Amino acid sequence: MASMTNTCVAFTILVTILLQSCATPVLASPYLRRQSGLHGDLGHVFDYVIVGAGPGGSIMANRLTEQSNVTVALVEAGTWAENVVGNLTEVPAYDVTFAYKAANATKYGVDWGFVTTPQTGLQGQPVLGYPRGKALGGSTNLNAMAWGDSTRGTFDKWANEVGDDSFQYDTVVNYYRKATNFTPPDDSTRLANATPRYNPDLVSVGGPLDISYSAYSYSWTTWLQVALEGLGIKSTDSFIKGDLNGSAWQIHTINHTTGFRESADRAYLRPYLQRPNLAIFDRTMGERILFNGNRKAVGVQVTSDNSSYTLNATREVIVAAGVFQSPQLLQVSGVGPAALLGRYDIPLVADRPGVGQNMVDHLLFGVSHRVNVPTLSTLVLGDTGNREVEEFNAHPPTGRLTSPGGELVGFEDVPEALRSGFSQETVQALADFPSDWPEIEYLTLPTFVGDFSGNPPAPNDGYNYATLLGTLMTPTSRGNISISSSRMADPPLINPNYLTTRADIEVSIAMFKRLRQAWAVPAIANNLTIGDEFYPGQEIQTDEEIEALIRRTMAP
Repeated sequence: MASMTNTCVAFTILVTILLQSCATPVLASPYLRRQSGLHGDLGHVFDYVIVGAGPGGSIMANRLTEQSNVTVALVEAGTWAENVVGNLTEVPAYDVTFAYKAANATKYGVDWGFVTTPQTGLQGQPVLGYPRGKALGGSTNLNAMAWGDSTRGTFDKWANEVGDDSFQYDTVVNYYRKATNFTPPDDSTRLANATPRYNPDLVSVGGPLDISYSAYSYSWTTWLQVALEGLGIKSTDSFIKGDLNGSAWQIHTINHTTGFRESADRAYLRPYLQRPNLAIFDRTMGERILFNGNRKAVGVQVTSDNSSYTLNATREVIVAAGVFQSPQLLQVSGVGPAALLGRYDIPLVADRPGVGQNMVDHLLFGVSHRVNVPTLSTLVLGDTGNREVEEFNAHPPTGRLTSPGGELVGFEDVPEALRSGFSQETVQALADFPSDWPEIEYLTLPTFVGDFSGNPPAPNDGYNYATLLGTLMTPTSRGNISISSSRMADPPLINPNYLTTRADIEVSIAMFKRLRQAWAVPAIANNLTIGDEFYPGQEIQTDEEIEALIRRTMAP
């Protein structure tokens, strides 16, 4: 991804207005076959017990119950997102609501409200908020909805490292295609110079997951394409071909007919609730994996409605509780580093020092300008917001609310002029990545962002603002996840360890300079921007100043 965040004061006002006035239908909750933890005739014994109903758990539950003789219990601490926050997770433009990092930001019930441990690499922001989805569908209810393939070289490297050719891109790509139901864009609702390019032979229909292009394209985003071209980043087909270098209009997990976000629960759970062999335990916390004398997982202790009971698994327990709570659940269950478990008097099932280690995460930051085209910044003015709601509720839905904001994406390696000063340590670190894996990703948000925590506050001066973001694609800093007690109710200790390698710092500095170069492309500077750089401002110039800025302002 939760907060009606301080990310942008103007956008906070906008979301409040739209939540009060939006006539978009809020779906009633699909019924769950649940009575005091019992699901029909299934009782408490299943072939498989899956903990976590995010994308991993939802897909596993769906595929396993395609076999009518297989029973599955799906355990989720949250519930249907719209029952908690209305359409906040459904309307694509509201995704920025969850792009916060302030540890004290107000959270909604669909977000776990996690924060990091103090970060030695981040000056002035030792603790960050870390949005994660607490709902059926998990973080696919909060994310930016981008869809695309990884690179061919990445999958081939994976296949080589594990010695299994089935992980090669040419094999895995078949599952990308199997999953999706692609709807072509409606060019009549998009700007004439915002027509996506894609190879029709590389998209598929009939899968459970709806994907498409947003019905609306911002004028600002078409200028971004010009800026990236000015940097030498050429326009290419959509990123569904095993190659990420270049720029392209982004495919999103959006239902083209309704305009709503296509979360994992919409694709893999809701259409299949009538399967008699699938039992969903919502608002139920997986507390501990239970093992028999042979150290085989045979069940899960769960809690719901202040009542604890056991779900027994005759075949497997599948842990799909997300990147933070999967290692947490393993550790409180006795699987993890022995010294850590001993600290909390947890009986040791298996000493596995790697559980919770080697956390890797991208970081991002941005540069903002005033622009002379409409963005989200002015949606709060007059009756603009109400008009946008009407357009979204039209059939088909149109307007700014149909767009998640990141409509165009660009990727590249740091160009030679900026990488020539890299240390040997950085050169060696980057050489470990596949040769076709980019080092920088460019993203866009059609509003002012600042440091993602309301610092500085978003201007409310009637101007339109736009932000070009850079994302570090080659993070080499390594963090970890550890338990803070023997209880799942106590949040895990999340330590991303941001910016603790020279490579991450040097590539980030180069990326910041590239963001400025993009804004300085003559076609942009002469036709789009108003005045000088608004954020962070031209007073930031030296490498030392840029590094200090990044450490203060980056976001996960």
